[in-house]
Amino acid sequence: MAIETAQFSVDRPGRFMGVDLEVSDDGSLSISQPVGPHLFDHRGQITLSSIGVFCDFAAAAPAGLARLAETGERPQGVLSHLDASLAHPFPVSGTVSGHGRSLFYDDATGLSRTEVLADDGTLVAHVVARSVVVGRGAVDTGTAEDDDVLVRDEPEPWIDPAVLAEMPGLDVVAGIAAGTLPRGPLAGLLGLEVTSAERGDVRARLTPRPWTVNIIGSVQGGVLVSIAETVTGLAAQTLTGIGQRYRLLEIGLDYLRSPAVPGDAVEVHSRVIRAGRRLASIETVLHAADGTVYVRGHANVQLVASA
Repeated sequence: MAIETAQFSVDRPGRFMGVDLEVSDDGSLSISQPVGPHLFDHRGQITLSSIGVFCDFAAAAPAGLARLAETGERPQGVLSHLDASLAHPFPVSGTVSGHGRSLFYDDATGLSRTEVLADDGTLVAHVVARSVVVGRGAVDTGTAEDDDVLVRDEPEPWIDPAVLAEMPGLDVVAGIAAGTLPRGPLAGLLGLEVTSAERGDVRARLTPRPWTVNIIGSVQGGVLVSIAETVTGLAAQTLTGIGQRYRLLEIGLDYLRSPAVPGDAVEVHSRVIRAGRRLASIETVLHAADGTVYVRGHANVQLVASA
């Protein structure tokens, strides 16, 4: 069965981030997204959180595409689990791209994988995810032509590298919480506010913004990747001393529920479970004020002495 790219058009978060899709002749899916300063974290770096929306398409769409090609059916699916392993550093400009393939699907679940590459072909991440079929149908989230929520403001500032180099990581995150240091452009896009910072423990909060809604009226799974990884990174930052940095090695997320848009504030809590000299394990939970858990994640980070 021939598949048109239009049958897998991007949702509002995808349009906001500039995600582009192209169905290949073999039934796989090519995905790309530009990156740049508007997606920097507090350190002025591109990370997995910068391409969270990209990951949603890379992780869920290929299995749905394979199901459609074989059966002619396209039931609505959402992410239920995502694993991302990081390789080379992300580029700070240009485009990231991936070629997503279905590994398995049945009438209830799907499994997909995508390797994420920089413009020069360097592997920056490997993403594998499970999607599940849900009963909810699509809602109207507007089009690129009439959707004024897709207009981005000027990027918020990030922390000067010279300042970062002279501060312990806990002071950096405490400064973000106090508003004396910038939270970074991506956190600004998300509306993420750090509410408390201790060594190995960071809490944050945000109210889902209109651009984050998917076609079933809830926060897109890729946006939840961005939220979880951003706060995970801040928890890792609190472990670093002067002249030390961190990098995410892998993160796994279980999707239990999805926040509604518009909806109440989402609370985020990242807690270091174990920290050694070189590696740390961090748990991150996204939940509602009443304790309802949306996402539960686990990440491993590397602690590195600056060159």
